[in-house]
Amino acid sequence: GVLLTLALMSQEVSGSTCAPLAGAKVDIWHCDASGIYSDEGVQNSTGKKFLRGYQITDDNGAVQFTTVYPGWYSGRTVHIHVRIRTYSGSTLLDNFTVQLFFDDSITDQVFTQSPYNQRRARDTRNASDMVLTGTNNGMVLYLNLTQTSQGYAGAATIGVNLKTAAASKPVITSGGVVSAASYQAGVAPGAWVSIFGQNLAASSHALAVSDLVNGKLPTALSGVSVQIDKQPAFLHYVSPTQINVQAPSDNNTGPVEVSVTNAAGTSDAVSVAMLSMAPALFVSQDYVAAVRSDGTIITGTGAGGTTAAAKPGDVLQLYGAGFGATDPTVDAGTVFQGSAPLANPVMISIGGVAVTVLYAGLVAAGLYQFNVTVPNLADGDHEVVAQIAGLRTQSGVLLKTNS
Repeated sequence: GVLLTLALMSQEVSGSTCAPLAGAKVDIWHCDASGIYSDEGVQNSTGKKFLRGYQITDDNGAVQFTTVYPGWYSGRTVHIHVRIRTYSGSTLLDNFTVQLFFDDSITDQVFTQSPYNQRRARDTRNASDMVLTGTNNGMVLYLNLTQTSQGYAGAATIGVNLKTAAASKPVITSGGVVSAASYQAGVAPGAWVSIFGQNLAASSHALAVSDLVNGKLPTALSGVSVQIDKQPAFLHYVSPTQINVQAPSDNNTGPVEVSVTNAAGTSDAVSVAMLSMAPALFVSQDYVAAVRSDGTIITGTGAGGTTAAAKPGDVLQLYGAGFGATDPTVDAGTVFQGSAPLANPVMISIGGVAVTVLYAGLVAAGLYQFNVTVPNLADGDHEVVAQIAGLRTQSGVLLKTNS
């Protein structure tokens, strides 16, 4: 069908004021061009999963969906269903359901195109739709549509009055402070760290350019901050159950305290080992994160239009965290472009064969890149290991090769 990008804004209404409703679950569902809903027994679509989905609202109460322009079925005009729900943990607190409608003149244009034009003319327009005509005018939501090069972009703001969860003090899960690359316990100066727990943030917020502060990653995101060894960490992502941060530059080693602070208070501190280095390779489903020099992503599975295997002689970019100092030095939290080579030599092997390391160093805040040439190996999975200063990366990291 015709591409439709749908942006929805949820606002909590209180008296004469509105405020963004963050952390709410927004579902949408609608029929396809043939008038069929997925997962409906009466339409023989049970078990099928299309044109249904949900997003969690961000700090601005916003969500965005990519879908297609809906079709129609007998007795109804073209519409999209929307449900907004609030939760306390897994307990449903409140919900609100509404339908979004389209300008008939735009629908008429869309329905001249395939696959919509493979059906007879629709039997119901806005003026005779039983839901639209029976709804209080204040509750009718017409999508504001803009034509794009690929289809349409639609937007609507939905005002609700729903029960919301009281803010709760954040809790870090036992053993929940780990390397963001290896998921092994411990932190290292300038390394990427994932923190797991409950009530860590009110909603999800991924770093945007507008969040940067004077060329530095922020030390607070959506009102959430993290302390590692009593120093502020640099935030990249926050959500109710996970936070990703870059650890501050720190000369300390041994046990250090980690805590999370949000609007409801500060978590109990947890003790974590601060290591001078914690080298780790980024992976996806046990396969090393690898990009061939021509930009092809090597995944080991070939999922999502990627390539499963590398070939002997391919030059690959591998990525890691926690490899320590560079020359020149780059302070944690610094946003930069270019490269900063490692101060210590690194050795990398694939399938037990040492490879030539063409480059090893930082290419972004806390992100190390290694350019290597794939050796002549038999087809199959081979373990990738990087070693620096007597330390090695996590076990079980694989690269698939196929000559």
